[in-house]
Amino acid sequence: MDSIKNPKCVECGKETVERPTSLEYHGQEIHLFDPVVCRPCLLELCEKFSAPCANCDEPIPPFSMVGVLKADGGEKQIVHMTERCQTVGSAFHGYWGKGELRKFLEIEAC
Repeated sequence: MDSIKNPKCVECGKETVERPTSLEYHGQEIHLFDPVVCRPCLLELCEKFSAPCANCDEPIPPFSMVGVLKADGGEKQIVHMTERCQTVGSAFHGYWGKGELRKFLEIEAC
């Protein structure tokens, strides 16, 4: 029952009381509900696994929704899901995980 009240960080195993875990990283507010990660581990994950946005070159932290661009040669580039960066519409989007694109969806336009 204590694990529900004080869940453990999936990275270091220490109990964390902050939920969501909130952090400002390169001017971006992060509020992470799932997975449970303590603030120091979240900062470490951001520093290790963030990827540059193809439009603004600012970091995209892990556990973020992203737009996906199809680049030359079939490569995929990711962009922030913001009005400024999201040039792909809602047809191509995914989830940036720990250093890789996860759950990429391609929705055909009508």
